[in-house]
Amino acid sequence: MSDPIHQLWLYNNWANELILNSFKQNSGAVPVSCLRLFCHIVNAQIVWLSRINGAQSPVGVWDEYSLTECENNQHIFSAGIQQSLADAQKGTKNITYKNTQNVVFSDSLQDILLHVFNHGTYHRAQIAQDMKKNGFEPARTDYIFFKRSGRIENP
Repeated sequence: MSDPIHQLWLYNNWANELILNSFKQNSGAVPVSCLRLFCHIVNAQIVWLSRINGAQSPVGVWDEYSLTECENNQHIFSAGIQQSLADAQKGTKNITYKNTQNVVFSDSLQDILLHVFNHGTYHRAQIAQDMKKNGFEPARTDYIFFKRSGRIENP
């Protein structure tokens, strides 16, 4: 069986790509609220990647961008998290960081990655709800659809 954190990373990327493709197909008609939530997902990923790497984040959690910029930041996160996945498998690395209120915390890398991937799932559900409310067929980003797609890989 492959590592669950690795699988969640693959799932997170797959689901974000589905959202991106859905937004591209609906071009300028996507509700602003949906793009705002997607920016938030991607920004939070970049913020956490910066914390993991001990760097200052180049984005704020609620900064808003074009779809192209969101896509670029999604790819930066995905590529940047690969080394962290290897460290997470060891399960011993703790990350000390400041949150947005400058409070210091220390959490395991595994817990941080679980949080990041779960956070994305939560907001993708909000996007789906908002898309449906506005007359669009939302992307099906449930984990079971990912599993059925055959995208689950061994590390």
